[in-house]
Amino acid sequence: MLKTLLHISLFTIALTMLSCGRIPDGVMDNDDMAHVIADLQLADAYISANPDQYSNDSSKQALKQSIFKKHGITQCDYDSSLVWYAHNMEDYIRAYDKAVGILKKKYDKVDKSLKEHEEELPRRDIGEPTHNTVPTAVARLGRKKHNQDADSDTTDLWQGQRSYTLAQGARRGFITFDVPPDERYQPGDRYQLIYKLMRGGNDFKVSLNVDYSDGTTSQIARGTNSNGWITIDVQSDTTRKVSRIYGYVSYDIKRGHMACVDSLMLMRTHLNKVNYGFINAQRLLERKRK
Repeated sequence: MLKTLLHISLFTIALTMLSCGRIPDGVMDNDDMAHVIADLQLADAYISANPDQYSNDSSKQALKQSIFKKHGITQCDYDSSLVWYAHNMEDYIRAYDKAVGILKKKYDKVDKSLKEHEEELPRRDIGEPTHNTVPTAVARLGRKKHNQDADSDTTDLWQGQRSYTLAQGARRGFITFDVPPDERYQPGDRYQLIYKLMRGGNDFKVSLNVDYSDGTTSQIARGTNSNGWITIDVQSDTTRKVSRIYGYVSYDIKRGHMACVDSLMLMRTHLNKVNYGFINAQRLLERKRK
């Protein structure tokens, strides 16, 4: 009888701890998780801005490990925490929102410093400021809206909601998009769908399509079995006129699971002859003739 009461008491305590949202031992708390997420995103941005310096997986992994060392954790600690947060999506979203706030403060601080430095420089009638601007990839991290830069050949065409929390009730479904080419469109533009995924063990697929005025379509589609930043590219044909860019992220949420799709972007970049031949599994489809 005493043993039974002990088991009931332990079970009651466990339920109370869970109902209070207590983060278990071995899992980083919300604030620590937010700082790690922020540093990892800064690392991703730095890698993107310095592709020659981080051209292989070992150099990228070394940077990642330095971040873990800074926070006094291991890869295993982070992975274990990530698994727990994947099953407690509200806590993950809370940590991610804090990370965005951390990055916003860092960006604002750098931006303020650069403006002050620019004001101290002697004015010149010709030429650009002598200081370097904040790398575009880092600057984007702290922004909710990814607007077109007037001096850039890249713009974000995404027009819908940028973040989705998918609970069990969502079951099977699609996040869809369908946009026309922008006013700065050029033949040979490259289109890239980018988003951050916390799949929570659920199944995801993604498709990106570019329709041409002659009835043909460039298409790429694949499944997704990993967490983190997901990218998928379509290289448009230089000899065809783009009429439409569309696609979807499909999901199948398992019983008792959740998932999160965040930071959705649809980037259009003007022709880069070096990258033009990299089309991976892209296919060119032709409309059936009657």
